[in-house]
Formats: sequence, structure tokens, C-alpha cells
Amino acid sequence: MNDLPNARAELARLQSRESELVKELTDMRKAVAAQKVVIDELVKASAVQHIDCLPSNLLAETFLYIKDEWHILVSVSRRWRAVIIDTPGIWSEINLDLYRSAPTRLSLHLERSRQIPLTVVLGSYHRDLLDIVMLHANRFHTLRIDGHASQILSRICRARLPSLQYLAVSIPDDLVDLLPVVHSFVPALKRLELRRFSSASSVVYGYLGYNNPRWTPPQIIAAESLEELSLKGFTFDWDSQQDSVQFPLLRRLTLDITCPIPFLEVLVAPKLTHVYFTGGYCGEAVPREFSGTCSKFDNVTHITFALSHLEHAVNGQPLFSPQSLCPIFRRTRYADIHVEYVPMLFSLPLAGHGQIPVDHWTCLESLSIRSFTFSSLDAFEDLVAWFTQRRDSDQRKLHLKLIHEDQANNLVTLNTSHTLYQTLQECCASVVLDGVPLSAY
Repeated sequence: MNDLPNARAELARLQSRESELVKELTDMRKAVAAQKVVIDELVKASAVQHIDCLPSNLLAETFLYIKDEWHILVSVSRRWRAVIIDTPGIWSEINLDLYRSAPTRLSLHLERSRQIPLTVVLGSYHRDLLDIVMLHANRFHTLRIDGHASQILSRICRARLPSLQYLAVSIPDDLVDLLPVVHSFVPALKRLELRRFSSASSVVYGYLGYNNPRWTPPQIIAAESLEELSLKGFTFDWDSQQDSVQFPLLRRLTLDITCPIPFLEVLVAPKLTHVYFTGGYCGEAVPREFSGTCSKFDNVTHITFALSHLEHAVNGQPLFSPQSLCPIFRRTRYADIHVEYVPMLFSLPLAGHGQIPVDHWTCLESLSIRSFTFSSLDAFEDLVAWFTQRRDSDQRKLHLKLIHEDQANNLVTLNTSHTLYQTLQECCASVVLDGVPLSAY
């Protein structure tokens, strides 16, 4: 009988011990959790961000990709501020409109840019600011004049710009005849863009080195060094001598002008390989000098016909008729055209006789057609017929790319059973669908 009280006493002792152990475990778990919090806080307080592990030169290169946000980055840390201030590339782009009431800040930023090449944007005329930035004219690499062209050019017309490689000038139509002759020294100029100029051919001659006996080549913007030329706007009269505008190094030409053929008549560019056409153009006969077996543009291998940003018709005529340009560039190997020009280029002229325009391109290897949409499928009837004729006559197969661009509407899903798709697959060396989904149903 004495065993039962003893057993109950032992049970009570064990239960008490169990409670003590449970409490100790609970307290231990709380202590562990609290210690983890302490450690996390200590880690956060002492942690170094991965980007701050970079050496200063790599950090500076990173900042160059987001240099427009420098005013935010400088407030992150003392190190970031020091690196930004000590990185000349962050201060190499100068837009004078941003310094209208801060000439001292302009001088400071130019000082921080040290001696590296500058990109300068002049949107409006601020004489004091222009005087400050012109002290660094020897470092101009890119110069954009977006407004007040007459006043700005009057200020810089005799400046020495030995490092300038890219010049873009927007010229209001009503100021074309009032622009000063630019006698700047720009021996390194490689790319020239003239925008919104009108009928005064003196603009092009004054800027492009026209052989005027009153001027000597060093006094005019050097045509000898140009590799890229872009003329955007309207030009109605090019009454000048044939082959009178010469560009010995020109490789790329963009023409967004009303009548390109008269300009092509005066142009001599033996190294020209890429030509980009857009803007308004009313068809005209191919001049006699382009109708022989050889052409001064036989080195052109890449041609682009882009959609005009203007209205589609003037007085019932299409603004851009590329048919007359095809015989001029007979050695074209790579063509990039907007889908709206497919009916013009791949069908016989309206008179019903003559050549299909693209048949003048006897060396054609690759064709890209942009803005391919569902609504453009009907325009491909002539294209399918043209490819079929090439196949039946055993002509060389071409590489074709159909491109759907983001801004184009009515995206088409091309069915593999569609006549267009099957014919293109049979007649082309390759067919690439860029942004055009393909369906088997």
C-alpha cells in the first residue's frame, strides 16, 4: 500500500520538472528569436551595398548610363557625390536652355567636364551663355541648333571648331535667305543634318561646300570630310550645274525633300553606299545621265523607302513615288521599303509598258518590308506575282523579311496555308517574320 503514495509523489515531481523544462524551452526560443533580431539589425547597420563594393572607375562608368539623374544620385552618399563630380562624362552634355538664369552653374559644369568632347544643344539665343560655352568651342563634338538659327550662326560663323563631328541645324523657312555664310573651321565634320529649310539653294551651297569662286574650301563647312548627310524639309529649286556638289567621303544620305532627283543630278559622292528616302516626291522622268549602262551611284547597295510623315497626297498626286528612283540605283542589293510602296514598286507603270520598277535592281539579294499588317495583305498580290515570275524564270532567290512595327495597327496572324506564305516559302531563299505571328490553322 505504501507504493501508491510514492508513485503519486514521483509523478508530481516529474510533472513539475516537465513544466520547468517547457518554460525553459519557451524562454530559450524567445531568447533565440530576440538574438536573431539583434543580429539582423547589426548586419543591416554594417552591410555594404554591392554597388559600393565597385572601384570608383567602375562606379563612374555605371553612372554614365544614368547621368541625367545626377542631381538625385549626388544625395545618396558622400562617395557617390565625389565620384559624380569627378566624372567628366556626366558634365559633357550642355543644353543651354537649362542654364538661363544660372551662368555660374554653366561655368562650373563646363569646368567639371575638363577636356573631354562636348555635346551642345542650343534651343534659344542667350548671348551671355553662348559666350561662356564658346570659350570651349575647340571641344565641340556634337552641336545641335534647334532654334534662333540666324542669331546663333551669326555668333559662331567664324569660330574654330576643330573637333566638331556632328552638326544639326533647324532653319525656319522664313529665315533661310537671311542666314549668314558660315566660315567656321570644321575639318573633322562627319555628319551634317539640315532640317526645315526651304527653296533657297544657297543654304545647301553655303553649308555643303558648293564650288562658288568667291569662297575657298577652308572658308566653308568642309564637304571633304562628310560621311553622313541628312536634308529634311522642302526644296523646290536646284538650278545649278550638274555634278557641282561633291562629297568624296559621303557614305550615307538621307533625303526628306520634295524633289530629290534635281539634287541627285548635282551630287557627286563616289563612296555613297546607303540612301534613305522619305518625304514628298512627285514622280518625274529619269534624267538622261542616269539612263546609261553606268551610273555615278553604282556603289549604292542599300536603299530605304520610308513612309512620309506628311499627308499622303497633294493635288491628287502621291507625295512619294519611288518608281523613278529605282533606275538610278541599279546596283541595289539590300532594299528596305514601307508596305504602302509595294503596289508601286512591284507592278508595271500606269501606262502599262516598261519595266516593273524593282526589276532595275538586277543585283538585289535581300528585301525587307515594314509595317506588315492584316490590311496590307491585298497589296501583296503584285508581290506574289513578281516572286512567282522570278521563280518560273529561274532567277536568283531573294532573302525576304516581313516586319510588323509596334506603331502599326491591325497585326496579322499569317496562316501557313495562305497563298502568300506558301508562295514566299517556295520562291525565296529565306523568309523571316519579325513580329508577325504564324499560325498553322
